[in-house]
Amino acid sequence: MKRIHVGSFFAFVFTALMLTLSTMTVRTEAATTQSASLSTNRTSGVVTYTVKGLDLTVDSKLDIQAVNTTTKKSAWEKSVTLDETNCKEGIYTGTFSLEDVKYVFANYTVTIAIGETKLTAGTADLSIHTTKAALSVTGGNGSASRTAALTSKETTGGVLVPGEGNQVAIQVWNKNRAESTATTVGNAAALKGTQSWAIDVSKAGNYYGTWGAKAVVTNSKWTGSYTLASTQYNVLPTCTSFTTKKTASLEKKKSFGIYLKGLSNTFGISSVTFQVFNSSGKQVATLTGQKKDTAGTYYYKAVSMKTLKYNLDLYKIKAVIVDKNNKTCTLTNETQADQRLKKGTVTVTKKKNAACTYKITGAYIPGNIKKIQFRIYQIKAGKKKKIGTYNAKASSSKKSYSVSVKNESKGSFQVKAYGTTAWGSKLLLDKENFNLKKSDLGKNGWYYEKYNGKKYKFYYINNVKQQDLTDILKLKKSSATNTNKFYIEINRAACVVTIYMYNEETNKYDIPVKTCTVCVGSDTSTVAGAGGLNQNSYYTPIGTYSVCTNGQSVKYSLKPMYEPNNRILYARWTTHIVGNVYFHSIAVGSQSHYALPAARYNLLGTPASAGCIRMAVADAKWIYDYTSTGNKVKIVKGNAKKPGPLGKAKTIKVKGGINYDPTDPGVPDSRKKKDYKAKRISGYMTKKGKKVGY
Repeated sequence: MKRIHVGSFFAFVFTALMLTLSTMTVRTEAATTQSASLSTNRTSGVVTYTVKGLDLTVDSKLDIQAVNTTTKKSAWEKSVTLDETNCKEGIYTGTFSLEDVKYVFANYTVTIAIGETKLTAGTADLSIHTTKAALSVTGGNGSASRTAALTSKETTGGVLVPGEGNQVAIQVWNKNRAESTATTVGNAAALKGTQSWAIDVSKAGNYYGTWGAKAVVTNSKWTGSYTLASTQYNVLPTCTSFTTKKTASLEKKKSFGIYLKGLSNTFGISSVTFQVFNSSGKQVATLTGQKKDTAGTYYYKAVSMKTLKYNLDLYKIKAVIVDKNNKTCTLTNETQADQRLKKGTVTVTKKKNAACTYKITGAYIPGNIKKIQFRIYQIKAGKKKKIGTYNAKASSSKKSYSVSVKNESKGSFQVKAYGTTAWGSKLLLDKENFNLKKSDLGKNGWYYEKYNGKKYKFYYINNVKQQDLTDILKLKKSSATNTNKFYIEINRAACVVTIYMYNEETNKYDIPVKTCTVCVGSDTSTVAGAGGLNQNSYYTPIGTYSVCTNGQSVKYSLKPMYEPNNRILYARWTTHIVGNVYFHSIAVGSQSHYALPAARYNLLGTPASAGCIRMAVADAKWIYDYTSTGNKVKIVKGNAKKPGPLGKAKTIKVKGGINYDPTDPGVPDSRKKKDYKAKRISGYMTKKGKKVGY
């Protein structure tokens, strides 16, 4: 056996160990310097990957794989045998394209296996950048011509869809239908970063409402298409203004106007109707709009309250468009017509002259207020009793209406304001409760006051000077057992008779009892006394006389009167003054109560007789009943501006066709009341002596 030297043996082992360690160090350094990377050309749709640090003495093969990051599945694989032709200086470069991944747009993670070593080159972005794309459709909702614009938010040089040969077109569909019904309205064009199309949306179909729009990308190399971006737009009629308005002329016609301007519709306009709804949502009218311009963009309609059955309400109005295809669509815009009643506010103001002013402000009735009346009620024990109805007067601006009424009694009251509409209905506007105290009634009872420099004793009721004290003084009719102490003065210029009573306190005739408005002789220039009177004279004689100047009681309930033209007329309730001058009612041509011409009656208060004192029947009968033989009668020239301490009493006016005296007790009250309500007479006196209307 050959002997091995121990020293040589250890030298051999050491040398072998060093060689092994040397080899292991080289492989470790090689492993740590290997790397992989990639770059993506989205324009061409090609991914380039690079591996560095390869050693052909060791590395003989590469396995490349692209995995879809969404599905986690391999989309492309390739094995490469390394040699000096494809690996130089330890670097290998390869590519794959969209075609390799079957044109599936996604992000791909690329890995490279080198033996047991696995390197990640990175992630290739071959996805469609839908988040970087925006589609808009501009233009009015009623326009057919629109602009579709595709906008890219990519940085400079960015690509929305990888690859070459990409085409983009605009497709639209009505949202009430399936998206599969979408039609192309913009011609296909090469995909750019930002681009636009002029489109006619009416070509897509005659449907109203919301439409979807999408930018669709196609390529001859693909089998399908991709939606790059989407949006929506509306196809609806539009307008610039939809209003209602009340003008002075429309109010006069009890109407308001509907105005629809700037109307536009994708499918054209054939006609417009206006639907009117009340506040409960019920349709109460359908009205055809009137075209006001040749372009058909302006429609109008006047709506009368009669059409709305005079119902006062807040109306909602819709416009319905009929297009050129005979389809209808309701305009999204709506308008309102405020045809409600505005009640206004009633106020009660107490005046110093023992009256109240009743006023309403802020009241309005569509069609304008025809008239406002105040009704006043007295409240006793919770019950209301109407005490009067008064017509109000409008202010110059017609923003308020008012009337002043004399207070008649104290207590609790309520006033109601009623407005009369232009179509004749009466509507309650507002009401107000108020109280009147004794101090609010003003003067009541007897007062000594001066008139024209002389002091007289007057009687007031609620601040109103009484013009007839017959009942207040409890006068008795003149008779053989009763003589009334009166002084009668006739103011010829004023056509007024004033009767005075003797005052035991002052020993004067200073209590004005009654005033009568009369006719005196038409000849007012003659100031002669009774000496010149004859059958042909026309003047009332100036002078002092007495009732029945001859000292005998000369009174007639009906007396023939001889006129200067020899006509015989008949006068009731005649009382002699002097000569052929009498107090009497207006003489008529027959003994009938219905033979009085209206024109003659309306002359009361003017010089129109042949010299006698013509009076209303009630006044003539008063003279007949209450004056006593010997009562002093003084006829003075007088002053029209100073008729007497009780003033000039208001007279009744009658219209043609009325042939009686409204104060005549011989005419039934029922007839007078009927004519008064029909406004044929302005007032009348009942058989019991109550005045109505004057």
